[in-house]
Amino acid sequence: MKFSKPLVIVLFVCFLISCSSLYYLEIVDYNIQGTSPKYSSKPAIQSFRSQLNSIINAPHFQTAIIGIHIEDYKTQEVLYSLNAYTLLMPASNMKLFTTSSALALLGPDYRYKTSLYYDGNIKNSVLNGNLIVKGSGDPTISGRHNGGNRLELFQNWTETLKSMGIHKINGNIIGDDNLFDDSGLGYSWAWDDLSYYYAAQTSALSFNDNCVDVFIIPGDSVGRTPYLFTEPDMNYLEIKNEIITVPTDSSTYIDFFRTPGTESVTIFGTVKAGKDTIEEWVTVDNPTNYTLSAFKYSLEQNGISVNNISDIDELPLMVPDYEKYTLVATHTSIPLSEIIRTVNKVSQNFYAEQLQKTLGVEFFNEGSTKKGVEAEKQWFTRIGLNPDDIFIVDGSGLSRHNLVTANQIVTILRGIRNNPNYQVFYDSLPIGGVDGTLQHRLNGSNAAGHVFAKTGYVGRVRALSGFVQAVKGHEYIFSILVNHYPVPTSVVNNMQDQIVTLLYNLDY
Repeated sequence: MKFSKPLVIVLFVCFLISCSSLYYLEIVDYNIQGTSPKYSSKPAIQSFRSQLNSIINAPHFQTAIIGIHIEDYKTQEVLYSLNAYTLLMPASNMKLFTTSSALALLGPDYRYKTSLYYDGNIKNSVLNGNLIVKGSGDPTISGRHNGGNRLELFQNWTETLKSMGIHKINGNIIGDDNLFDDSGLGYSWAWDDLSYYYAAQTSALSFNDNCVDVFIIPGDSVGRTPYLFTEPDMNYLEIKNEIITVPTDSSTYIDFFRTPGTESVTIFGTVKAGKDTIEEWVTVDNPTNYTLSAFKYSLEQNGISVNNISDIDELPLMVPDYEKYTLVATHTSIPLSEIIRTVNKVSQNFYAEQLQKTLGVEFFNEGSTKKGVEAEKQWFTRIGLNPDDIFIVDGSGLSRHNLVTANQIVTILRGIRNNPNYQVFYDSLPIGGVDGTLQHRLNGSNAAGHVFAKTGYVGRVRALSGFVQAVKGHEYIFSILVNHYPVPTSVVNNMQDQIVTLLYNLDY
């Protein structure tokens, strides 16, 4: 085929532009957004970029999509940027959006208040009426923050009722969970995740992370069925035990499946003879009923009888009038600063989802994910992000429909770093090689103890974003998102660890 001279010139120019785009990949990312970043050209940083390119251009990452953005916090210079404006799944890096928004909008001292009321009257040690529990969305009613005593709140309420002379309740325990909507599951959560703790449902009335703790003790001999017990020991779940005790040179493998829409679970697998007790966490289908059941259990264990439990929505003729009820007690949660620490350090999905709906309550009087996201977007706008460019469908990152960019994450981190309460957020992040989800990362690296970052994982998605306090005193903000990788996750972990180690040692 013969080309005319003008066409050849056009093709040649297009070729040069294409090559230029490849060579200046980092700059092109920004030009798409029409911004003018401070793009550092220092020799040490050029060398740093070259080393990063060598790491991420490894053959086993060729099918992956990698988004990276790294800035110097003080100077705002861009050290490296690759696909920084490409929307990617963040997995649990979504919690950075949720917790920074909650901290910025609610403040570190925000607390939940769950109240106990009664109607009717007390006569001859009998409450002729109902107990009403008004939920606030508190995620912390459990043993996590009080030495492991799961039932502490309900035991305290029981003692309060006894001190009032009540020894019998001639009525029900009624749960008011209407502060949150009834959509307990996140959008597009996988059905086969719903039995596991990381997919626990939300509710304005929640207990023990909306999970039952199941303990497994190997059988006395090979072939025997192991013994199971739960905490609290209230027989809430209907458990079918299909586990077998196997020889000590065999493998232990435990799994379970809760039938959707029920409180019935099958636990199956093998456990080695003589192995220590194994603990699993099985979600419940109805968090409100679970919470009320735990309260009823505590009352009955302490000699106070009660007729039954009921969700207030099951009583269509009952319109709660708290002005006319008698307040028995109000439980105040730990502060938001500690709640955020739990969310980020151990990547607690349930807490994150509860926080997001709480934002909806506080700003729009609606405890839904949709309104929670709208509240978060107020914070995003304040720090210079276009909320229409961020796609959020849950608070934890469990959904694969969340889509954000590495640049957005760095902007979020910079925004909270400039917030007066930034130290609270900083302290909530896992520390490389020290604690949380980064405890076993950066082993042997001199960057251990100097990387403060949030991990993220769902199938074929690995994320790491946060701060590096570098050896020469620089503070860097970074985000590394990896989607669709074909290699073991440990290989991606190693790649991310290499990058933050190079960043820690960067000298310029």
